Amino acid sequence: MTWASADTLHRTAKGLIDSGRADSPETARRILESLVLQVAAGERLGRDPAAQAALTTIVNTGHRAFLGGVAVRLDDDPVLSVGWAAGLRASEAVRRFGGRVTGGLRGDQPTLAVAAPAKPVGSLILHPTWSGWAGGVVESAAQLLSDDATTPAGVIAGALGVSEIFQHSLGAAVPGRRSVGVSLWRPDLPWHTPDAAGEPLQWLPARLWLLGLGHLGQAYAWTLGMLPYASPGEVQLGLVDFDRIIGANTATQLLVTGQHVGLRKTRVVAAAAEGLGFDTAIVERAFDEHFHPAGNEPAIALAGFDRPEPRRLLGGNRFRRVVDAGLGAGYVEYLDMVLHTFPSPEDPADAFPPRPAAARGLPMAYESEINRQVRAGAGEAAARCGMLEVAGVTVGAAFVGAAAGALAVADLLRHLHGGNEYSVISLDLRTPAEPQAVSNAAPGPYAAPACTPALAAGP
Repeated sequence: MTWASADTLHRTAKGLIDSGRADSPETARRILESLVLQVAAGERLGRDPAAQAALTTIVNTGHRAFLGGVAVRLDDDPVLSVGWAAGLRASEAVRRFGGRVTGGLRGDQPTLAVAAPAKPVGSLILHPTWSGWAGGVVESAAQLLSDDATTPAGVIAGALGVSEIFQHSLGAAVPGRRSVGVSLWRPDLPWHTPDAAGEPLQWLPARLWLLGLGHLGQAYAWTLGMLPYASPGEVQLGLVDFDRIIGANTATQLLVTGQHVGLRKTRVVAAAAEGLGFDTAIVERAFDEHFHPAGNEPAIALAGFDRPEPRRLLGGNRFRRVVDAGLGAGYVEYLDMVLHTFPSPEDPADAFPPRPAAARGLPMAYESEINRQVRAGAGEAAARCGMLEVAGVTVGAAFVGAAAGALAVADLLRHLHGGNEYSVISLDLRTPAEPQAVSNAAPGPYAAPACTPALAAGP
């Protein structure tokens, strides 16, 4: 048995090792390979942009966690019109984003029913649903909300659906047996209330930076790419990252496949964004104290760092507005997300204190592997160093990033539409119907960011 390196260890499988459910990467992977997600898609799919955003998000995030695959039964095979799938037939989109099309579903596997399919089959059936800016999942088709919704609502509904079934499949008692959702317009309100539906979507962000192009940065790009831009050529994205793609990134990063390993993240994201008609500018260096946008460059940023050091540098009037998302790193916390918006009453240097040194104790599986290597003739110091490196990488799941990406992009959309300002939003996917949102008491003077019209007014 050979343990994966830090560069190849599947980030979702790592949660099973750290929690003690698996004693090796191979065992963890076998558990994930036993999980299959089914999707039934109804005839409304071709007429419902939010359903298209949900379906593609489900497939793209689902196949990265359910290693047994995502099987999709289509009642119809329309040409899709939304974002990353525009111009593709539904069957083509399913295959492109990592799923497989099937003629029938099994009764012993869980199912997400999208766009009111005829007679969905599954051991557990949940229905993604949406209305305006709100998205979630319900237990019965009788509970479905209005189909008139923004595409980010479809993204978060799809991510929540995958999350609920994934947690259920790993034995959680409550997920999969409840109706849950989030309003991207008013995360402080119950998601199914009329005031949570929000305003018509008329304006979209046109010029912004994506700072960091890993799990979160690509999740931001995923939701941005779902927006109904009337003139995508007016969108300018500044892409900041210095890393190359490693094998482990395929578990969490939505624009990455195994074919991209070794390439620079900036180039992969730029190629994807330019395929939508966006204009991009690449900056291949770390974000540090020397990064200051010039006067003709975007003044808005979405930050997706996994360390506090660059996040502490987001202040100092570098940007007119910054939205920063952070995800939990451990096998329990990986379902958590916290968003900060600046300006706010709190400076980034205070919001993100230096991270204390991690405890050096290792879960039993890692200690067992050290002992095995030592028995095989390796030096204990070298074996322990290698296992510490593996143990130090974060646990992650693509559906968590997709939910955070929808929340972050929604902050910019709310700002463009005169909605409530929040300084902090936290969401735990164990209890997704209970997000916490703190009103921003010091958002700074309003200055309309560069924007461009939406293709058509939404709800």
